[in-house]
Amino acid sequence: MSMKDLHIRPLGPDDWTAFRAARLRALSMHPGFYCGTLADAEQRTPEEWQEMLDGNGKRIFGLFDEARLVGITAVFTCRDDPSGRTGVFAMSFIEPDYRGQGYADLYYKARIEFGVAHMPWTRLCVSHRADNEPSKRAILRHGFMLTGQAEKDWPDGTRMEELMYELDLVKLRQAK
Repeated sequence: MSMKDLHIRPLGPDDWTAFRAARLRALSMHPGFYCGTLADAEQRTPEEWQEMLDGNGKRIFGLFDEARLVGITAVFTCRDDPSGRTGVFAMSFIEPDYRGQGYADLYYKARIEFGVAHMPWTRLCVSHRADNEPSKRAILRHGFMLTGQAEKDWPDGTRMEELMYELDLVKLRQAK
């Protein structure tokens, strides 16, 4: 399998059932790596899933092997920033058979391109559990800088540090 076999594209409201299945699978396989729980996600209505894919201040991408959805990733306006100037990366998941082959780089490229084009944002943020080395490597490879760390209670009951990173979109836009 080579990189050209797969493609990434934004998901829209019509993709909600495939997106829901991928998100539930991610939460069930890795309950401690996400800021959400399987139980909460299972309770969402079809309208809530569709709203997540409407593209308003956010973008969820799907990684496809031909027509089969094999991964998801997202970038949202950060709800912790009342100015609305921060985008945050979230919910990255790749099916196990596709991991370790460089597809996460497609995720970073797509989300950074969206962030550069989404003019309200001045920075992108991303974080990971301290034990998630693949995420750390991908984050650093794409130019993010470590901004802090803090102890966090994860949904699987683990208490572990969360490492936080930032990418300056203003500087990135000026460099283009």
